Amino acid sequence: MSTNTNVKNNQNTGKRIIFVTGDKGGVGKSFVARALVQYFLDRKVQFRAYDLDPVNPNLAQFYPQQTTQLDIDEPGGLDIIRNDLDSHSLLIVDCAARAIGELDAWFIDMALLEQRKELRLSLTIAFVVTPDKSCTIIMRDALDRFGDQATYLVVRNLGKGSNFSIYEGSQLKKTLQASHGGHEISVPALLERTVVLLDSNDVSFGEAANSPMTTSADRSRVAGFLMRTYTQFDNVRSLLLPDPTVTERVEK
Repeated sequence: MSTNTNVKNNQNTGKRIIFVTGDKGGVGKSFVARALVQYFLDRKVQFRAYDLDPVNPNLAQFYPQQTTQLDIDEPGGLDIIRNDLDSHSLLIVDCAARAIGELDAWFIDMALLEQRKELRLSLTIAFVVTPDKSCTIIMRDALDRFGDQATYLVVRNLGKGSNFSIYEGSQLKKTLQASHGGHEISVPALLERTVVLLDSNDVSFGEAANSPMTTSADRSRVAGFLMRTYTQFDNVRSLLLPDPTVTERVEK
């Protein structure tokens, strides 16, 4: 069931940064980030987004009004994220492949983990996984670096396959379930022909319904994809929206 959620920017509410990442290029992290941005737009949730991929800045390409492209290799290149926390409750970061090390260095430089309570800040690291055997490497790296100071969400990208036996049988999954809540969702597949049509014409998910480049079948298919994807996101809304209980915990 669809639910609209108005989340306004407020200095007194909890804040959240969502990092969408993956072990390597091609796992579909930007595809998932695009779906997440469209979800917040349709749910009327205020946010800002950032694209850290210097090679394929897909999020900035499809959602330029909501997204700022940043250079993770430039000293201070991520500082706008910290500055925007002052005026925005929800930030989405589409990471470059294997960017956890650079993010960790920036967190240390900013002392953000140490300031989480003061900033009323929650962190969600969303890992996009595929059936590939290397899909768990960066997750282990992030767990080692951020530990229990972040919340972890595994996003199975069904557009890359349906056999996730490598992840399902991994020690990492057991660790996530035992110590970090075991939060998992699946983003459904969207027909490759429709994906190529949208990508080649720079049509966002939200624009697909009215674009002259899409057929009626494409529009229906995208609408169905979004409905199924939004159901998945709704199931983990507490990991995606600013946490109102952060303010309560800090003020008590």
